[in-house]
Amino acid sequence: MIYETLHSIVRDLNAYLQAVFPGNEERAILNAVVNQDGTIPDHCANKIVLSLVNLEHDSNIPYNPVYKGGTGDYKEMYTPFNFNLDVLVTAIFENKTYDEGLKALSQSLSFFQGKPVFTPDNTAHMSSEIRQVSIELIRLSYHEEHSLWGAMGARYMPSVLFKIRLVSFQSGAVNITSPRIKNSEESALIRH
Repeated sequence: MIYETLHSIVRDLNAYLQAVFPGNEERAILNAVVNQDGTIPDHCANKIVLSLVNLEHDSNIPYNPVYKGGTGDYKEMYTPFNFNLDVLVTAIFENKTYDEGLKALSQSLSFFQGKPVFTPDNTAHMSSEIRQVSIELIRLSYHEEHSLWGAMGARYMPSVLFKIRLVSFQSGAVNITSPRIKNSEESALIRH
């Protein structure tokens, strides 16, 4: 679900940026900001890059078992794992294109401000298994931002951090199966 969620959002952002900055090339991609050796990947040049920088288990969701049933038994599914994703949106534009990067980052901010909720109904190619995710801006102090970029092994580039709430994982594994409770008329028919 992580890939599916982020890929859908990147595709939507890319379509928005291509409308604002005409051309056929991708404007936004899903990738790490730097390679393991600290270099910037060549295919990230002059792009808005979305990178997953933290995966946080959300345990604040109350226990609400998921039940599936139909004409037969009712099945209680295991409680889903719920995660929040911290995603860094970075403008990787250097030297002569730095100002273009700031424009692209500004338009990216406008996109997320104007579309804070993503659903299969309003986002092309989003899996129907993803009910809804919402986007919120995370404010980092200078120290936190320095720590984040240092942990990634990169030098600072214009960027903003968003929290994407709530990516849910439900495997479909059954915890308990219970027979359907019959109403009184069905019970009376069975006895006679």
